[in-house]
Amino acid sequence: FSSGLAFYHFGIEQGFFKESLVCTSESLSETLSKEEILEQLKRNTIGCKDVSFRIFGFSLATINIIFSILLSVIFMRLFVNYGKN
Repeated sequence: FSSGLAFYHFGIEQGFFKESLVCTSESLSETLSKEEILEQLKRNTIGCKDVSFRIFGFSLATINIIFSILLSVIFMRLFVNYGKN
């Protein structure tokens, strides 16, 4: 599940998938009036596709994919080997 979610976020960063409303909205906990919605649309907000932090040139979503797949492989091997013992 983690790998799939990480891939979805990576896909948003790379433009494979369209950003959802959650990525662009500032406040989901309160009901917004028409004027407040128009004001938010006028502002330049940061969305999910904008990468603001990188480690060794990789975004955190990319690193999350790598670690999630690596951990999935390790745990699957442990699960398969546990059944043999």
